[in-house]
Amino acid sequence: MWLALLPDCGERWPTSVSSLGEMLRLIGFSIKKVEQLASERSLALVIDHSRLARHIPDRCIVVADETHIHGAEIIRPWSLSFVGQPLASLALDPRPRQRFFSIVAISNNTRILELNFNEVPPAQSGDNWVDFCTNLAWRMNEYVPGTSWAHQPPDFVLFDDTASVQNPVADETLTLNGVLLLHLPPYSPNLSSIERTFADYKRNVRDLTYHDPKLPGRLTHVLVFASIALVTIQEHYREARRLLWRHLPEFTGPGRPLQGILPELPIELAPPKS
Repeated sequence: MWLALLPDCGERWPTSVSSLGEMLRLIGFSIKKVEQLASERSLALVIDHSRLARHIPDRCIVVADETHIHGAEIIRPWSLSFVGQPLASLALDPRPRQRFFSIVAISNNTRILELNFNEVPPAQSGDNWVDFCTNLAWRMNEYVPGTSWAHQPPDFVLFDDTASVQNPVADETLTLNGVLLLHLPPYSPNLSSIERTFADYKRNVRDLTYHDPKLPGRLTHVLVFASIALVTIQEHYREARRLLWRHLPEFTGPGRPLQGILPELPIELAPPKS
């Protein structure tokens, strides 16, 4: 996406993550620096979201998002290749692996609350998000107006970061079923606990495919999601909560009670090679 903005950009340009990182480094940037510049654009939205979300207990929050994993990414290569040449993967199972696109909702109380798998192609669309939210609404509880957070039922607030497939019909369906909907600010995946769950999911898919390559693709993904422990998801919630407090200037700013306790991660800028 960024390379397409450069002059004389062609389809033959290398577009891998490593190539992009090298180009950014040569002009005095890094991928982390670009991510920081993007997050600064939505800093005000992140602060507003953090001020609201800090009052909501984790037991009340359901987090939903989408992810995809390409078949080639789940086969561990057993070979080497020369620089600039494609790597011929040698795996226990030479069959091609299908790319899967999934929408998942996790809960601090019951692990995976709703799961939707699609093989790609076709890609996930707004209609898939509507179907997912319709099923999810039956599994979530209803908000009780005028009741304190301590006495609210669990799993009635939905955090979602599905901007690419959002549909107003889905939002209306959730609202009519008493679900409080909060869209996460752009460029803020660290506020979503499900991103860490997705990292565990993709790592475990590769491990299961490596050790038991004859399992059908869809069954492999379902088994991996089912194997993620509740304790692990609860730890992901706590980490997201810690990062949420980092964006509250009234607590982490100069002279505030949490100053220095939650420091920002350093961004190192490597000098260009001479």
